[in-house]
Amino acid sequence: MSKQPEKFRVGICFTFVILVGVFALGLSSCMTVRGTESMNSQVIAKEQFANKKIAILPVKAQTALTTDSLLSLRTAVNEKIDDKMKEKLPNSTIIDTKTTSNILNDSGKLEILDDIVRVYDNTGIFDKKLTSHLFNIVKSDYIVFSRLKAEKMAVAFVGKGFGASLEVVIIGKSQNDVIWGGSGEYKRGGIFGLGTTENKAAAEELIRLAFDKF
Repeated sequence: MSKQPEKFRVGICFTFVILVGVFALGLSSCMTVRGTESMNSQVIAKEQFANKKIAILPVKAQTALTTDSLLSLRTAVNEKIDDKMKEKLPNSTIIDTKTTSNILNDSGKLEILDDIVRVYDNTGIFDKKLTSHLFNIVKSDYIVFSRLKAEKMAVAFVGKGFGASLEVVIIGKSQNDVIWGGSGEYKRGGIFGLGTTENKAAAEELIRLAFDKF
């Protein structure tokens, strides 16, 4: 019996696998979405931060990720935002997220962050009484506040995706108000497991987008 039909079937299957792979790679790249936005209509003068103390608060997160995934992503964002501020403002004294967390924890004022977020979520503004209290605790000239929203999605073996947005604002003690704000949005999806994003890579991209116009 001729084995030609069997070879023919193997060839068809191999070709089908190749086509699916090419389609998946194309779909993965097409489904990558990036966005950046600034709250300011003009470029901020960075000279005002020279020789000033800037406290970076730990990122506050709203997410549909699991606890383990959230911890890794939050840690990555905190590390990247510390690095970005040092890069952007080399002449400033940066109080990193770990230090500010310890200051708030030691003073028994960790809940003040929750209070600030709750007011901001409900009104879209920062409570000046709360921010004044926060400045007195961390003893800085500026405060960097950030909010993270993230979600990973998976539907059986059909598709996987990652979506996140990061909002960053800088509040000045003298103005007791937002003097700069930026945000970044990053979404990526694919099929058969393609297009997924590691937390460190996602954090780096979110920080880059949020500070794109700073």
